[in-house]
Formats: sequence, C-alpha cells, structure tokens
Amino acid sequence: MRSNVLTGIGIALIAASMTHAEMKFGYINSEAIFAEYEGTKEAQSKFNNEVAKWEQEASKKQQVIKDLKEQIDKQSLLLSNERKKALEDSLNQKMVNYQKFLQDKFGQKGEALEKNEELTKPIIEKINRIIEKIAKEENYDYIFDARSGGIVFAKKVYDLNQRVLEQLNKEK
Repeated sequence: MRSNVLTGIGIALIAASMTHAEMKFGYINSEAIFAEYEGTKEAQSKFNNEVAKWEQEASKKQQVIKDLKEQIDKQSLLLSNERKKALEDSLNQKMVNYQKFLQDKFGQKGEALEKNEELTKPIIEKINRIIEKIAKEENYDYIFDARSGGIVFAKKVYDLNQRVLEQLNKEK
C-alpha cells in the first residue's frame, strides 16, 4: 500500500518537474476520519443493533436444532421407524433452514453487507464532497489516502484516460 502512495507521489513529482509547475499535494487517512466521525459511530450502532437481532434469531434456531437432536438421541430406542424418520427429516430441514438463514444474513451477498453499505455510503459520499471542496478551495492538485494508497482527488487536467483510450483505438 505504501509503495502505491510513494509510486503515485513519485510520478506526480516527475510530472511537476517536467512541466516546471508547482503542484500542491495533500493526504488524508480515511480510516482515522471514519473512526473519529460521530456519524460513523451512529451508523455503527445501528448496524450493531441489527446484527445483534440476527445473531439472537440464529441462536434460537440453533437451540431448536440442538433440542430436537437431543430428543431424537434420548428417544431413539423408543421411537417407531416412521416417527424417528419424521423427526430426523424435521431436524435436517431445520438445519438446512438455519444454514440458509446464516447465508442470507451474513453471507457474501447477505443483509449484513447490504446494511453496512446502506449505512456507510452516505458517509463516504459526504467525506468525498468535503475533500473535493477543500481541494478546489485550496487549489490542491492531488489528495492521497494514506490508508489505501489511492488518490481520492486529482485535478481533471491530470486525467490521462482519454489519451490512453485514443492511443488504444489507434492501435487496433
């Protein structure tokens, strides 16, 4: 990560020396901003409350499975084959439902991830607007994020995307 920042700064410094222009750089630490911002703490509290509800529900489901399994184990010798099979089928279905619940809530595309994105997206957008405002008001050419090693603001004049695309299209 640090090497990305240093590489980016090095490229920018080379560009500045080639154009003899004085450039202004700044940096932020997005992790520190996120940790200290009161809005993040509120969002985290909401997220934690939601997750606690899901964990409580998961715990109840897990207890039902455990109780049913114990019931089958204790009564195994007394149950008819049909009743035992019915209880085992019920146990298997509850285990499948429990796993699905965990996946739906905590999996890669689960509600926890969606809820986290829902709560953090407005904060990230607000931070980015403020960074852009500071950059424009104070005439920064680049603002880097010390945490991720990426550029969070750059003047459009330094955007080379169009030139690269033009060259790519010429080389067809």
